[in-house]
Amino acid sequence: MSEPQAPAPRGQAVPSDPDQPGPPGTEPGGPGLTRALQTFVAAPEVLVALDFDGCLAPFVLDPADARPLPESAEALRRLSTAPGVHLALVSGRPLADLFHLAAPPPGTVLVGSHGAEHGEVRTDGELHLIPVELTEDQQNLLTEVTSAVEQIAHAHPGVWIEHKPASAVVHTRALAADRAPEVLQEAMDGPGALPGVSPMHGNQVVELAVTSATKGESLQALRTTLPGVPALYAGDDVTDETALGVLGAGDVGVKVGDAPTVAEHRVAGVQEVAQLLGRLAMWRAAQTSR
Repeated sequence: MSEPQAPAPRGQAVPSDPDQPGPPGTEPGGPGLTRALQTFVAAPEVLVALDFDGCLAPFVLDPADARPLPESAEALRRLSTAPGVHLALVSGRPLADLFHLAAPPPGTVLVGSHGAEHGEVRTDGELHLIPVELTEDQQNLLTEVTSAVEQIAHAHPGVWIEHKPASAVVHTRALAADRAPEVLQEAMDGPGALPGVSPMHGNQVVELAVTSATKGESLQALRTTLPGVPALYAGDDVTDETALGVLGAGDVGVKVGDAPTVAEHRVAGVQEVAQLLGRLAMWRAAQTSR
């Protein structure tokens, strides 16, 4: 992963259109993002791709409790029925967990495990999952990595391990802030250094994958099925930078939070993402009703 560039300046709040959703006097991301969104949503077809944790869903101590904000869930439902709108959720979560927690509307493309898993929500609301296929060597390596990280968790109470079809993830969110870096570095220097392992740093996590996949590669692959269609991508994590970094002219990249980013635009948090999506849904509905 290339080093993220310095963050773009955050836009200042200006009086908002009274017809726009959100608190009076706020304009998430500032007027520059509003103009970019209005141009984007006017295209005949658009792709709206979003991270889940820290973007649609607030962070919680137990990841199994994460849910999208109701406002974001409703905006996605409205966007899913708007002509010419393609939706995708791109997450580090296992795809089955992403489907269960996000409850995305039918037609939504799902990318899990940072691109190692792919699927789609069928018209009947059920999940169509494309199974992950590992070679024998990759499966043996995953077993070795899993054993090593379980030993790390045993030695550091509070650390928990998430198991995915092609990786194991070390979570340190429950640890004291001064202990987490040491544990994450231990994972990187130990099983993360094994030949064939692709380590990825995230927010208080290290993921050790036996396949090579990124959110950026997954977004590019998705776009090959939608030639010429502009994309919006929003995410908060270091791993989202690979997706934000492949956007080009006519696309809209939105960093959620204050971490360094290559994105041109920025919003403060999940509530602002909900407002952004609400505006997109409203503007798209108004455009298609003309």
